[in-house]
Amino acid sequence: MLKKSGLLAMPAILMTIVLTASLSLLTFYFKDTLLKSYKIKLKQIADVTAKVLRDDIELHGDKHIDFDVLATDIGSSSGMRVTIIDPEGVVVGDSKVSSHDLKQMENYGSRPEIQAAMSSGSGLARRFRQALGYDQLYYATKIEINSEGSHADGHQHGASSLTHGEADLLVVRTALALNILGQQMLWIWLWVGGISILGVMIVVIISVLFSKMIDKQASVERSALEGEVKERTHELSLMQRLGSLMSACTTVEGAANVVHPIANHLLPGCTGGAITLIKSSRNRLDLLTQWGEQWKGSERFEPSDCWSLLKGHTHYSFEDGLEIHCAHSANKEDDFQVCIPLVAQGETLGVLHLSYENHEELEANNAKAEAMAEQIGLALANMRLREDLRQQAIRDPLTGLFNRRHMMEFLEQRIYNTETQSAPLSVMMIDLDHFKRFNDTFGHDAGDYVLKQVSMELKQATRETDLVCRYGGEEICIICPDSSLEETAELGRALVARIAGQGMQFNGQSLGNVTISLGVATRQNIDTSVDLLLKDADNALYEAKEQGRNRVIVSSGEDAEGSFPEL
Repeated sequence: MLKKSGLLAMPAILMTIVLTASLSLLTFYFKDTLLKSYKIKLKQIADVTAKVLRDDIELHGDKHIDFDVLATDIGSSSGMRVTIIDPEGVVVGDSKVSSHDLKQMENYGSRPEIQAAMSSGSGLARRFRQALGYDQLYYATKIEINSEGSHADGHQHGASSLTHGEADLLVVRTALALNILGQQMLWIWLWVGGISILGVMIVVIISVLFSKMIDKQASVERSALEGEVKERTHELSLMQRLGSLMSACTTVEGAANVVHPIANHLLPGCTGGAITLIKSSRNRLDLLTQWGEQWKGSERFEPSDCWSLLKGHTHYSFEDGLEIHCAHSANKEDDFQVCIPLVAQGETLGVLHLSYENHEELEANNAKAEAMAEQIGLALANMRLREDLRQQAIRDPLTGLFNRRHMMEFLEQRIYNTETQSAPLSVMMIDLDHFKRFNDTFGHDAGDYVLKQVSMELKQATRETDLVCRYGGEEICIICPDSSLEETAELGRALVARIAGQGMQFNGQSLGNVTISLGVATRQNIDTSVDLLLKDADNALYEAKEQGRNRVIVSSGEDAEGSFPEL
């Protein structure tokens, strides 16, 4: 509050200082101007008096002139004191002194203005009058007059009684009390002071009003800023939550579902949206998820059908007065759509599609939509990277089948399920017959080719729930959850027949028929461990090889060293 009061007082203080300085300068100027005007007025009255005296003396003679009456007349009409002095300094007329008191007045011959007038023709002096209590300004001028004059009847008169036969001369002195200067300066001070006070009051009033206006405007701007900061903070929180939730998701589908509730809060006015992803083949986009109104575009379309992918940046269906819809959009009504590419690490992963009822809402949400697309793109790229790394960790690089480590983890989980759900679990152990001799005959490249082809055939012939793994070398293991021993054995016979019927060629050279041997085992009870189950299947496989290969042997699980029935 004190700081604010100080700010309000500053204009008034500055105004007071400026007005005080201005008043001082004006006082000096007016005082100097008034003094100059007084001097001019004194000289003018003195000159007028001198002219009247000269004319009257030359016309009538000095004996017929009453100098005191003349001085009184001129003094009363001019408003200043007029004094007529003879050459010896004797006062012969004074507008302020009566005739019978003239003889009692002191001699003025020693006065500086009189002496200056006698010597040079005029004189000016200023001095303080103790009796009056203020300064007076004096001006004196000398008048030279012929000693002979004419009366009104035309006769000559004798020598002037003033000079006793010598040349006639007089001194006219005018005087002005300078207390009038103080009075006039007082009026000036009052006038300027009143203006100053009025100016200060106006400045204070303007300052107060201006301060209130500023406070009101600042309050409005502060409220708007607080609202904007709150909105921005909410938006950033939603963006952070979107990124955090999507990063925590393990599947793309799960991450897509996170977008729905956040998009509704982050993009007010958005009537609906969808996300489409580019297939790994880069020749098609598939609909991943949608929210709001039903998706009105194609669920599958080519990259060339979307302008945002062709341009490499955001595309608006209405822009600069032009209406240009993407080919994948089936809606041709007054619906404002925007397509934003989902780009991360220089790779385009898909497209974010949004719909609005009017263009204003689209523009208001443009920056937020771009930021949301960036978050989604980064999250999808991270999930894809994690998935690629995971696949590399659990896949065999040659055949593309799951590796042994993943197989063991899968078996552990399935054995736990069989204990809790009483579900059967069967295993097939497969080996390519005479694979070493095949490698020696045709080379390792041909051997790798055969191994990949057999793996692909096995993968295609099994169920989606079955897990096909490369156990090691040319051995392949197939885990069959929820499959009984009979069902698994039946599938094994189909696999043996399928592989035996394949005629393979490599680089134009026939490789002949490739066969496999297969052992089947199932978990008999809860005491059957993973290692025991795999050992039973492996023993059945060796028995199949012993019995001539290209066949299926089912392990009874009762005696590892016993016989195995051929199926």
